[in-house]
Amino acid sequence: MMPESRNTDIAIIGAGPAGMAAAVRLAKVGHRPVVFDMNATPGGQIYRQLSEPQVSEAVMGKDYARGRELIEAFTHADTDYRPGSRVWWADNDASGTSLGVLEKGQTQHWQARQLILAGGAMERGWPFRGWQLPGVMNAGAAQILLKQGALVPATPPVLAGTGPLLYLLAWQYLRAGIPPSLILDTAPATRYGEVARQSRRAWFARSYLLKGARMIGALKRAGVPIHQGITALEARGDETVESIGYRHRRQWKTHSTELLLTHFGVTPEPQLARSLGLTHDWHASQQTFVPRRDDNLAAGANVWIAGDGGGIGGAINAEREGQLAALAVLDKIGQGDPEWQREQHALLKARRRDLEARRLLESMFRLPEAWLDDQPEETLVCRCESVSRGELELAIAQGGAGPNQLKAFTRCGMGPCQGRQCGESVTRLLAQRLDWTPDAVGYYHVRPPVHSITLGELATKE
Repeated sequence: MMPESRNTDIAIIGAGPAGMAAAVRLAKVGHRPVVFDMNATPGGQIYRQLSEPQVSEAVMGKDYARGRELIEAFTHADTDYRPGSRVWWADNDASGTSLGVLEKGQTQHWQARQLILAGGAMERGWPFRGWQLPGVMNAGAAQILLKQGALVPATPPVLAGTGPLLYLLAWQYLRAGIPPSLILDTAPATRYGEVARQSRRAWFARSYLLKGARMIGALKRAGVPIHQGITALEARGDETVESIGYRHRRQWKTHSTELLLTHFGVTPEPQLARSLGLTHDWHASQQTFVPRRDDNLAAGANVWIAGDGGGIGGAINAEREGQLAALAVLDKIGQGDPEWQREQHALLKARRRDLEARRLLESMFRLPEAWLDDQPEETLVCRCESVSRGELELAIAQGGAGPNQLKAFTRCGMGPCQGRQCGESVTRLLAQRLDWTPDAVGYYHVRPPVHSITLGELATKE
Protein backbone atom coordinates (compact mmCIF):
# COMPACT_ATOMS: atom_id res chain seq x y z
CA MET A 1 0.00 0.00 0.00
CA MET A 2 1.37 3.41 -0.97
CA PRO A 3 1.96 5.88 1.90
CA GLU A 4 -0.30 8.90 2.28
CA SER A 5 0.32 11.43 -0.45
CA ARG A 6 2.19 14.67 0.18
CA ASN A 7 1.31 17.62 -2.01
CA THR A 8 3.38 20.39 -3.53
CA ASP A 9 2.63 23.08 -6.07
CA ILE A 10 5.98 22.70 -7.84
CA ALA A 11 8.47 19.84 -7.74
CA ILE A 12 11.92 19.83 -9.31
CA ILE A 13 13.83 16.61 -9.93
CA GLY A 14 17.57 17.22 -9.95
CA ALA A 15 19.80 19.83 -8.33
CA GLY A 16 22.31 20.39 -11.09
CA PRO A 17 22.62 23.75 -12.88
CA ALA A 18 19.10 23.59 -14.35
CA GLY A 19 17.35 22.43 -11.18
CA MET A 20 19.16 24.91 -8.95
CA ALA A 21 18.52 27.83 -11.31
CA ALA A 22 14.81 26.97 -11.54
CA ALA A 23 14.49 26.69 -7.78
CA VAL A 24 16.28 29.99 -7.16
CA ARG A 25 14.08 31.79 -9.68
CA LEU A 26 10.88 30.38 -8.17
CA ALA A 27 12.00 31.21 -4.64
CA LYS A 28 12.56 34.83 -5.65
CA VAL A 29 8.82 35.29 -6.18
CA GLY A 30 7.72 33.49 -3.03
CA HIS A 31 7.36 29.85 -4.12
CA ARG A 32 8.99 27.06 -2.12
CA PRO A 33 9.56 24.23 -4.59
CA VAL A 34 10.40 20.72 -3.45
CA VAL A 35 13.76 19.70 -4.96
CA PHE A 36 14.54 15.99 -5.11
CA ASP A 37 18.23 15.22 -5.55
CA MET A 38 19.96 11.85 -5.68
CA ASN A 39 23.24 13.40 -4.53
CA ALA A 40 24.15 14.37 -0.99
CA THR A 41 24.95 17.97 -1.95
CA PRO A 42 23.71 20.26 -4.74
CA GLY A 43 25.64 20.72 -7.97
CA GLY A 44 24.73 17.76 -10.14
CA GLN A 45 27.51 15.96 -12.00
CA ILE A 46 29.17 19.07 -13.40
CA TYR A 47 29.49 20.84 -10.02
CA ARG A 48 29.68 17.73 -7.87
CA GLN A 49 31.21 18.32 -4.42
CA LEU A 50 31.84 21.99 -5.22
CA SER A 51 30.28 23.10 -1.92
CA GLU A 52 33.14 21.24 -0.20
CA PRO A 53 35.75 20.84 -2.95
CA GLN A 54 38.25 18.02 -2.58
CA VAL A 55 40.54 19.17 -5.41
CA SER A 56 41.97 22.61 -6.11
CA GLU A 57 40.79 24.90 -8.89
CA ALA A 58 44.26 24.56 -10.43
CA VAL A 59 43.43 20.90 -11.15
CA MET A 60 39.71 21.14 -11.92
CA GLY A 61 39.72 24.37 -13.91
CA LYS A 62 37.70 27.58 -13.83
CA ASP A 63 34.56 26.05 -15.34
CA TYR A 64 34.15 23.87 -12.27
CA ALA A 65 34.62 26.81 -9.91
CA ARG A 66 32.10 29.02 -11.71
CA GLY A 67 29.26 26.97 -10.26
CA ARG A 68 30.01 28.15 -6.74
CA GLU A 69 27.88 31.29 -7.08
CA LEU A 70 24.85 29.30 -8.21
CA ILE A 71 25.26 26.77 -5.41
CA GLU A 72 25.45 29.56 -2.85
CA ALA A 73 22.30 31.17 -4.27
CA PHE A 74 20.50 27.82 -4.14
CA THR A 75 21.70 27.12 -0.59
CA HIS A 76 20.35 30.46 0.64
CA ALA A 77 17.07 30.25 -1.27
CA ASP A 78 13.93 29.14 0.56
CA THR A 79 13.41 25.70 -1.00
CA ASP A 80 12.44 22.29 0.33
CA TYR A 81 15.69 20.61 -0.69
CA ARG A 82 15.76 16.84 -0.25
CA PRO A 83 19.23 15.41 -0.88
CA GLY A 84 19.71 11.67 -1.12
CA SER A 85 16.23 11.12 -2.56
CA ARG A 86 15.50 8.92 -5.56
CA VAL A 87 12.39 9.35 -7.66
CA TRP A 88 11.76 5.76 -8.73
CA TRP A 89 8.25 6.14 -10.15
CA ALA A 90 6.31 8.87 -11.91
CA ASP A 91 2.86 8.99 -13.45
CA ASN A 92 0.75 11.80 -14.89
CA ASP A 93 -2.89 12.20 -13.92
CA ALA A 94 -5.54 14.90 -14.04
CA SER A 95 -4.19 16.78 -11.02
CA GLY A 96 -0.50 16.73 -11.97
CA THR A 97 2.24 14.16 -11.51
CA SER A 98 2.39 11.40 -8.92
CA LEU A 99 5.91 10.59 -7.72
CA GLY A 100 7.27 7.65 -5.79
CA VAL A 101 10.29 8.82 -3.81
CA LEU A 102 12.78 6.85 -1.77
CA GLU A 103 14.36 9.03 0.92
CA LYS A 104 16.44 7.77 3.85
CA GLY A 105 15.35 4.22 3.19
CA GLN A 106 11.64 5.05 3.28
CA THR A 107 9.10 5.33 0.49
CA GLN A 108 7.08 8.51 0.08
CA HIS A 109 4.26 9.38 -2.31
CA TRP A 110 4.18 12.93 -3.64
CA GLN A 111 1.66 14.74 -5.80
CA ALA A 112 3.09 17.68 -7.76
CA ARG A 113 0.82 20.07 -9.62
CA GLN A 114 3.72 21.26 -11.78
CA LEU A 115 6.93 19.32 -12.43
CA ILE A 116 10.32 20.43 -13.75
CA LEU A 117 12.54 17.55 -14.82
CA ALA A 118 16.19 18.52 -14.50
CA GLY A 119 17.78 15.10 -14.34
CA GLY A 120 20.64 15.94 -16.67
CA ALA A 121 22.60 13.59 -18.90
CA MET A 122 24.38 10.27 -18.71
CA GLU A 123 27.34 8.83 -20.57
CA ARG A 124 26.45 6.99 -23.73
CA GLY A 125 26.85 3.22 -23.83
CA TRP A 126 29.09 2.37 -26.81
CA PRO A 127 29.97 -1.32 -27.18
CA PHE A 128 33.39 -2.65 -28.09
CA ARG A 129 35.06 -5.96 -27.49
CA GLY A 130 36.10 -6.31 -23.85
CA TRP A 131 34.25 -3.29 -22.49
CA GLN A 132 32.84 -5.52 -19.74
CA LEU A 133 36.28 -6.28 -18.25
CA PRO A 134 37.29 -4.92 -14.83
CA GLY A 135 39.62 -2.04 -15.48
CA VAL A 136 37.34 -0.52 -18.14
CA MET A 137 35.20 2.33 -16.86
CA ASN A 138 33.56 5.51 -18.06
CA ALA A 139 35.60 8.70 -17.99
CA GLY A 140 32.70 10.45 -16.27
CA ALA A 141 32.82 7.94 -13.42
CA ALA A 142 36.56 8.53 -13.09
CA GLN A 143 35.92 12.26 -12.92
CA ILE A 144 33.35 11.72 -10.16
CA LEU A 145 36.02 9.91 -8.14
CA LEU A 146 38.34 12.87 -8.70
CA LYS A 147 35.75 15.46 -7.68
CA GLN A 148 34.24 13.60 -4.76
CA GLY A 149 37.24 11.89 -3.25
CA ALA A 150 40.35 13.43 -4.87
CA LEU A 151 41.07 9.94 -6.25
CA VAL A 152 43.41 9.56 -9.22
CA PRO A 153 44.65 6.37 -10.92
CA ALA A 154 47.65 4.61 -9.42
CA THR A 155 49.15 4.27 -12.89
CA PRO A 156 48.70 6.41 -16.01
CA PRO A 157 45.45 5.39 -17.76
CA VAL A 158 44.51 5.20 -21.42
CA LEU A 159 41.64 7.49 -22.44
CA ALA A 160 39.61 6.49 -25.50
CA GLY A 161 36.52 7.73 -27.31
CA THR A 162 35.62 11.26 -28.28
CA GLY A 163 34.06 14.42 -26.92
CA PRO A 164 35.20 17.41 -24.85
CA LEU A 165 35.12 15.48 -21.56
CA LEU A 166 37.83 13.13 -22.86
CA TYR A 167 40.32 15.98 -23.13
CA LEU A 168 39.09 17.75 -20.01
CA LEU A 169 39.72 14.68 -17.85
CA ALA A 170 43.10 14.09 -19.51
CA TRP A 171 44.05 17.70 -18.75
CA GLN A 172 42.83 17.39 -15.14
CA TYR A 173 44.91 14.24 -14.66
CA LEU A 174 47.89 16.06 -16.13
CA ARG A 175 47.41 18.89 -13.62
CA ALA A 176 47.06 16.32 -10.84
CA GLY A 177 50.41 14.75 -11.79
CA ILE A 178 49.08 11.57 -13.45
CA PRO A 179 49.05 12.29 -17.20
CA PRO A 180 47.47 9.62 -19.42
CA SER A 181 49.81 7.24 -21.18
CA LEU A 182 47.76 7.51 -24.38
CA ILE A 183 44.67 9.25 -25.79
CA LEU A 184 42.71 7.55 -28.57
CA ASP A 185 40.14 9.72 -30.35
CA THR A 186 37.60 8.08 -32.67
CA ALA A 187 36.91 11.40 -34.42
CA PRO A 188 39.02 11.93 -37.55
CA ALA A 189 41.63 14.67 -37.77
CA THR A 190 39.64 16.13 -40.68
CA ARG A 191 37.02 17.30 -38.18
CA TYR A 192 38.89 20.61 -37.82
CA GLY A 193 37.67 21.49 -41.28
CA GLU A 194 34.24 21.91 -39.68
CA VAL A 195 35.50 25.10 -38.07
CA ALA A 196 35.97 26.70 -41.50
CA ARG A 197 32.80 25.16 -42.94
CA GLN A 198 30.69 26.40 -40.02
CA SER A 199 32.33 29.76 -39.43
CA ARG A 200 29.29 31.40 -37.83
CA ARG A 201 28.94 28.58 -35.33
CA ALA A 202 32.71 28.66 -34.78
CA TRP A 203 32.41 32.29 -33.74
CA PHE A 204 29.73 31.40 -31.19
CA ALA A 205 31.85 28.44 -30.04
CA ARG A 206 35.14 30.33 -29.89
CA SER A 207 35.50 30.02 -26.11
CA TYR A 208 35.00 26.23 -26.32
CA LEU A 209 37.47 25.94 -29.20
CA LEU A 210 40.16 28.04 -27.50
CA LYS A 211 39.75 26.12 -24.27
CA GLY A 212 40.07 22.79 -26.07
CA ALA A 213 43.10 23.97 -28.03
CA ARG A 214 44.85 25.02 -24.81
CA MET A 215 44.16 21.65 -23.19
CA ILE A 216 45.35 19.66 -26.18
CA GLY A 217 48.42 21.87 -26.44
CA ALA A 218 49.26 21.30 -22.77
CA LEU A 219 48.87 17.53 -23.18
CA LYS A 220 51.11 17.46 -26.25
CA ARG A 221 53.77 19.58 -24.55
CA ALA A 222 53.73 17.09 -21.69
CA GLY A 223 54.44 14.30 -24.18
CA VAL A 224 51.03 12.60 -24.05
CA PRO A 225 50.48 10.75 -27.36
CA ILE A 226 47.17 11.64 -29.05
CA HIS A 227 45.96 9.49 -31.95
CA GLN A 228 42.93 10.65 -33.91
CA GLY A 229 40.85 8.68 -36.37
CA ILE A 230 40.72 5.47 -34.32
CA THR A 231 38.45 3.05 -36.20
CA ALA A 232 38.42 0.09 -33.78
CA LEU A 233 39.09 -0.55 -30.11
CA GLU A 234 39.20 -3.58 -27.85
CA ALA A 235 40.20 -4.32 -24.26
CA ARG A 236 42.24 -7.47 -23.71
CA GLY A 237 42.87 -9.61 -20.66
CA ASP A 238 41.70 -12.72 -18.83
CA GLU A 239 40.39 -11.47 -15.47
CA THR A 240 41.04 -7.76 -15.92
CA VAL A 241 42.40 -5.37 -18.52
CA GLU A 242 46.00 -6.07 -19.36
CA SER A 243 46.28 -4.29 -22.69
CA ILE A 244 44.23 -2.64 -25.40
CA GLY A 245 44.21 -3.07 -29.14
CA TYR A 246 43.27 -0.27 -31.51
CA ARG A 247 43.23 0.37 -35.24
CA HIS A 248 44.90 3.54 -36.38
CA ARG A 249 45.71 4.37 -40.00
CA ARG A 250 44.56 0.88 -41.02
CA GLN A 251 47.03 -0.82 -38.67
CA TRP A 252 46.29 -2.68 -35.43
CA LYS A 253 48.44 -1.61 -32.51
CA THR A 254 48.73 -2.78 -28.90
CA HIS A 255 49.31 -0.80 -25.73
CA SER A 256 49.73 -2.21 -22.20
CA THR A 257 47.53 -0.69 -19.52
CA GLU A 258 45.65 -1.59 -16.34
CA LEU A 259 43.00 1.10 -16.76
CA LEU A 260 41.00 2.12 -19.83
CA LEU A 261 38.72 5.13 -19.42
CA THR A 262 36.22 5.61 -22.24
CA HIS A 263 33.91 8.42 -23.23
CA PHE A 264 31.62 8.50 -26.26
CA GLY A 265 29.59 11.58 -25.50
CA VAL A 266 26.54 12.07 -23.32
CA THR A 267 22.82 11.63 -23.89
CA PRO A 268 19.73 12.86 -22.03
CA GLU A 269 18.91 10.62 -19.07
CA PRO A 270 15.84 8.84 -20.47
CA GLN A 271 14.10 6.89 -17.75
CA LEU A 272 11.80 9.34 -15.96
CA ALA A 273 10.79 11.23 -19.11
CA ARG A 274 9.95 7.98 -20.88
CA SER A 275 8.15 6.53 -17.88
CA LEU A 276 5.85 9.58 -18.05
CA GLY A 277 5.06 8.68 -21.66
CA LEU A 278 6.59 11.88 -23.05
CA THR A 279 7.26 11.92 -26.79
CA HIS A 280 10.87 11.50 -27.89
CA ASP A 281 12.43 12.17 -31.31
CA TRP A 282 15.74 11.08 -32.81
CA HIS A 283 18.16 14.02 -32.92
CA ALA A 284 20.44 13.36 -35.90
CA SER A 285 23.11 15.85 -34.83
CA GLN A 286 23.33 14.60 -31.23
CA GLN A 287 22.90 10.98 -32.40
CA THR A 288 20.38 10.23 -29.68
CA PHE A 289 16.73 10.48 -28.68
CA VAL A 290 15.64 13.74 -27.05
CA PRO A 291 12.25 14.56 -25.47
CA ARG A 292 10.01 16.78 -27.55
CA ARG A 293 9.62 20.25 -26.01
CA ASP A 294 7.87 23.41 -27.13
CA ASP A 295 9.40 26.89 -27.10
CA ASN A 296 8.65 27.17 -23.35
CA LEU A 297 10.41 23.83 -22.63
CA ALA A 298 7.08 22.15 -21.87
CA ALA A 299 7.07 18.43 -22.66
CA GLY A 300 3.59 17.68 -21.31
CA ALA A 301 0.54 19.31 -19.79
CA ASN A 302 2.25 20.05 -16.46
CA VAL A 303 5.81 18.94 -17.19
CA TRP A 304 8.83 20.99 -18.25
CA ILE A 305 12.29 19.65 -19.02
CA ALA A 306 15.30 21.88 -18.40
CA GLY A 307 18.97 21.25 -19.02
CA ASP A 308 20.75 18.34 -20.64
CA GLY A 309 17.81 16.04 -19.94
CA GLY A 310 16.04 17.82 -22.81
CA GLY A 311 19.02 17.83 -25.19
CA ILE A 312 22.73 18.31 -24.62
CA GLY A 313 23.61 21.99 -24.28
CA GLY A 314 26.16 22.25 -21.46
CA ALA A 315 26.13 23.68 -17.96
CA ILE A 316 25.63 27.34 -18.84
CA ASN A 317 22.73 26.53 -21.15
CA ALA A 318 21.24 24.29 -18.46
CA GLU A 319 21.26 27.19 -16.03
CA ARG A 320 19.45 29.39 -18.55
CA GLU A 321 16.90 26.68 -19.27
CA GLY A 322 16.23 26.29 -15.56
CA GLN A 323 15.32 29.97 -15.36
CA LEU A 324 13.20 29.72 -18.51
CA ALA A 325 11.33 26.70 -17.17
CA ALA A 326 10.64 28.53 -13.90
CA LEU A 327 9.25 31.53 -15.76
CA ALA A 328 7.11 29.23 -17.93
CA VAL A 329 5.67 27.54 -14.82
CA LEU A 330 4.84 30.90 -13.29
CA ASP A 331 3.12 31.95 -16.49
CA LYS A 332 1.17 28.67 -16.60
CA ILE A 333 -0.21 29.13 -13.08
CA GLY A 334 -1.19 32.74 -13.78
CA GLN A 335 1.63 34.42 -11.89
CA GLY A 336 3.63 35.68 -14.86
CA ASP A 337 4.68 39.29 -15.10
CA PRO A 338 4.91 41.28 -18.38
CA GLU A 339 8.11 42.85 -17.05
CA TRP A 340 9.79 39.45 -17.28
CA GLN A 341 9.48 39.40 -21.07
CA ARG A 342 12.77 41.23 -21.48
CA GLU A 343 14.46 38.71 -19.20
CA GLN A 344 12.96 35.82 -21.18
CA HIS A 345 14.02 37.38 -24.48
CA ALA A 346 17.63 37.72 -23.31
CA LEU A 347 17.70 34.15 -22.03
CA LEU A 348 16.24 32.78 -25.26
CA LYS A 349 18.70 34.75 -27.38
CA ALA A 350 21.67 33.48 -25.38
CA ARG A 351 20.26 29.95 -25.50
CA ARG A 352 19.98 30.03 -29.30
CA ARG A 353 23.58 31.20 -29.55
CA ASP A 354 24.85 28.44 -27.25
CA LEU A 355 22.91 25.73 -29.08
CA GLU A 356 24.30 26.96 -32.41
CA ALA A 357 27.80 26.58 -30.96
CA ARG A 358 26.86 23.11 -29.76
CA ARG A 359 25.98 22.05 -33.33
CA LEU A 360 29.61 22.65 -34.33
CA LEU A 361 30.91 20.55 -31.44
CA GLU A 362 28.50 17.77 -32.39
CA SER A 363 29.94 17.78 -35.91
CA MET A 364 33.51 17.74 -34.65
CA PHE A 365 33.00 14.89 -32.20
CA ARG A 366 30.57 12.82 -34.26
CA LEU A 367 30.63 9.08 -33.58
CA PRO A 368 31.19 6.56 -36.41
CA GLU A 369 27.79 5.39 -37.68
CA ALA A 370 29.13 1.95 -38.65
CA TRP A 371 30.81 1.27 -35.29
CA LEU A 372 28.35 -1.34 -34.06
CA ASP A 373 28.32 -3.11 -37.44
CA ASP A 374 32.10 -3.43 -37.29
CA GLN A 375 32.14 -5.16 -33.89
CA PRO A 376 32.78 -8.92 -33.68
CA GLU A 377 29.65 -10.99 -33.07
CA GLU A 378 30.80 -11.91 -29.55
CA THR A 379 30.92 -8.24 -28.50
CA LEU A 380 28.49 -7.68 -25.64
CA VAL A 381 25.83 -5.08 -26.30
CA CYS A 382 24.06 -5.61 -22.95
CA ARG A 383 26.69 -6.06 -20.25
CA CYS A 384 24.13 -6.55 -17.48
CA GLU A 385 22.64 -9.69 -19.08
CA SER A 386 25.70 -10.67 -21.21
CA VAL A 387 23.85 -10.41 -24.52
CA SER A 388 26.11 -10.25 -27.55
CA ARG A 389 25.62 -8.57 -30.90
CA GLY A 390 25.43 -12.03 -32.50
CA GLU A 391 22.57 -13.06 -30.21
CA LEU A 392 20.68 -9.90 -31.09
CA GLU A 393 21.30 -10.48 -34.80
CA LEU A 394 19.86 -14.00 -34.45
CA ALA A 395 16.79 -12.70 -32.61
CA ILE A 396 16.21 -10.11 -35.35
CA ALA A 397 16.50 -12.83 -38.00
CA GLN A 398 13.93 -14.86 -36.08
CA GLY A 399 11.38 -12.04 -36.18
CA GLY A 400 12.37 -9.62 -33.43
CA ALA A 401 11.15 -6.38 -34.98
CA GLY A 402 11.36 -3.97 -32.05
CA PRO A 403 13.37 -3.19 -28.93
CA ASN A 404 10.78 -4.71 -26.61
CA GLN A 405 10.60 -7.91 -28.65
CA LEU A 406 14.38 -8.21 -28.46
CA LYS A 407 14.15 -7.65 -24.73
CA ALA A 408 11.66 -10.52 -24.45
CA PHE A 409 13.70 -12.79 -26.74
CA THR A 410 17.15 -12.16 -25.20
CA ARG A 411 16.72 -10.31 -21.85
CA CYS A 412 18.71 -7.44 -23.36
CA GLY A 413 17.81 -4.39 -21.26
CA MET A 414 16.47 -6.31 -18.26
CA GLY A 415 19.53 -5.86 -16.05
CA PRO A 416 20.31 -3.38 -13.26
CA CYS A 417 20.89 -0.44 -15.63
CA GLN A 418 17.42 -1.11 -17.14
CA GLY A 419 18.56 -0.49 -20.67
CA ARG A 420 20.35 2.80 -20.10
CA GLN A 421 23.59 1.44 -21.56
CA CYS A 422 22.22 -0.79 -24.33
CA GLY A 423 18.94 0.86 -25.37
CA GLU A 424 20.25 3.11 -28.12
CA SER A 425 22.56 0.38 -29.46
CA VAL A 426 19.53 -1.88 -29.86
CA THR A 427 17.67 0.91 -31.69
CA ARG A 428 20.64 1.49 -34.01
CA LEU A 429 21.05 -2.20 -34.76
CA LEU A 430 17.35 -2.63 -35.59
CA ALA A 431 17.33 0.51 -37.73
CA GLN A 432 20.26 -0.81 -39.76
CA ARG A 433 18.89 -4.33 -40.16
CA LEU A 434 15.29 -3.38 -40.90
CA ASP A 435 16.18 -0.27 -42.92
CA TRP A 436 13.98 1.84 -40.67
CA THR A 437 14.60 5.21 -39.06
CA PRO A 438 15.41 5.29 -35.34
CA ASP A 439 12.07 7.03 -34.78
CA ALA A 440 10.26 4.15 -36.51
CA VAL A 441 12.17 1.59 -34.41
CA GLY A 442 11.61 3.41 -31.11
CA TYR A 443 13.01 2.57 -27.71
CA TYR A 444 12.30 0.29 -24.78
CA HIS A 445 9.06 0.73 -22.85
CA VAL A 446 10.20 2.11 -19.50
CA ARG A 447 8.27 0.95 -16.46
CA PRO A 448 8.77 1.57 -12.74
CA PRO A 449 10.94 1.31 -10.84
CA VAL A 450 13.26 3.53 -12.86
CA HIS A 451 15.90 3.17 -10.14
CA SER A 452 16.80 0.07 -8.18
CA ILE A 453 14.71 -0.33 -5.07
CA THR A 454 14.45 -3.30 -2.71
CA LEU A 455 11.22 -4.91 -1.58
CA GLY A 456 12.11 -3.85 1.97
CA GLU A 457 12.42 -0.21 0.91
CA LEU A 458 9.19 -0.45 -1.05
CA ALA A 459 7.35 -1.83 1.98
CA THR A 460 8.73 0.82 4.36
CA LYS A 461 6.84 4.07 4.59
CA GLU A 462 6.95 7.16 6.76
